Amino acid sequence: MAARRGVWSFAIAAVILAAAFVATYVFFVRTYIGQIVDERAFVGASSQHDMVYRLTGMVLGNVPTIAIGGGILLTLIIGLVTRRFRHLLVALAVGGIAVIAAELAKHVFLDRAETGATDLLDNSFPSGHATVAAAAAFAVFVVCPPRWRPLAAVLGGAFAVVTGILLVIQQWHRPSDVVAAFMLVAACGCLGGIALLLWRVPEAVPPARTLPALWWIAGASALASAVAFVIIYITVENHGSHLQIAYAGGGAAILAVGSAFAAAGNALFRRIS
Repeated sequence: MAARRGVWSFAIAAVILAAAFVATYVFFVRTYIGQIVDERAFVGASSQHDMVYRLTGMVLGNVPTIAIGGGILLTLIIGLVTRRFRHLLVALAVGGIAVIAAELAKHVFLDRAETGATDLLDNSFPSGHATVAAAAAFAVFVVCPPRWRPLAAVLGGAFAVVTGILLVIQQWHRPSDVVAAFMLVAACGCLGGIALLLWRVPEAVPPARTLPALWWIAGASALASAVAFVIIYITVENHGSHLQIAYAGGGAAILAVGSAFAAAGNALFRRIS
């Protein structure tokens, strides 16, 4: 009975995430107002100090190596040492599916509407780099024993969030691209949770501890992002205004979603051994 409830929890979360992904795409990529909000955050990030810009470029250039190479290596080591072979298979499958889905969505299935909000019409939704970073974080998280998962959730979430914010600073992606990547990985992670439950993985005793601090961070960041959104929304016709507010709001949105997903993922998986 507990396993059945767990399957339903993961399934409902996956459906909500899929709906949120579609809603994010429709608003921020297909509508004029959504593109304006996203574009102002994107342009506002360009005013960062040259040193910050150079450092972010150096870091982002190594994200695929760190996330794919380091993430897979760490996942393999933990999975093999702890003999958690089912978790290892699920971790690698979820990561691979998420990355492939992101690339197909960006290059095949989704396109950017010509609304007049921007001259940049190439679709960048969702971010491949953010997907890789979040997928690597999830892989390490899911192979960890329950007592270590909260730490893995915090560190992995921090890695994904920092990567996402750096992508905006470096002008590689808009905030919505990063948020959508997190949603995509989280939805695939929920399918991984269902697979583990159907595979009859033992229940964790005791369950992993919860992460209330991350919920507070997510809530505060979401509030700050909402305030910034309202300011940009009501000044949507004042082109080029409030760029720093938009940039701060975009960064806060990335932090809010990353923190919430880390806390929620830890809660959903806390009873899976």
